[in-house]
Amino acid sequence: MQRQYNYRRKLPHLQPDNKIFFIAFSTSRRWILPDLARDIVMETCLRGDGHRFELHALVVMPDHVHLALTPRWDERGPVGIQGIMQEIKSVSAHRINKETGHFGHIWQEESFDRALRREEDLVAKIQYMVNNPVRAGLVGTPAEYRWIWIESSESGRTGGAPVPPSRWAV
Repeated sequence: MQRQYNYRRKLPHLQPDNKIFFIAFSTSRRWILPDLARDIVMETCLRGDGHRFELHALVVMPDHVHLALTPRWDERGPVGIQGIMQEIKSVSAHRINKETGHFGHIWQEESFDRALRREEDLVAKIQYMVNNPVRAGLVGTPAEYRWIWIESSESGRTGGAPVPPSRWAV
């Protein structure tokens, strides 16, 4: 069963079942998120983990966010990416505006999402995600960047933690 919905400029979008999704979304007008706002985005995504989706990895960059997640199921099938993104963006935007005194839109309306074809692709996507702050010149190694979270296979859903330094080096 696939869920269909209108997304990205109102084009029909099919969401395959039981797939891991790589998702990226940007701030409105490429606004640079202050540290507090990045913390809020991290907290919002981590709070959603285990409810509407299973989070595999997260990187909050100054003006965009990368996620790797698997939608959970509800009574109608897999939870829609559109609903997951709307919740993450809405909750984080409300908190960012309230706690930072920023006014206006935080996120661009659209997001980029791609269903990974094989689970092996997840390792490559996480590698890409965690090296993003290094490529951007923000840090020398992924371990130095505080807005990275990766699911820990050793301790299950609650064991996600900042990046192990040796595992994701450039």
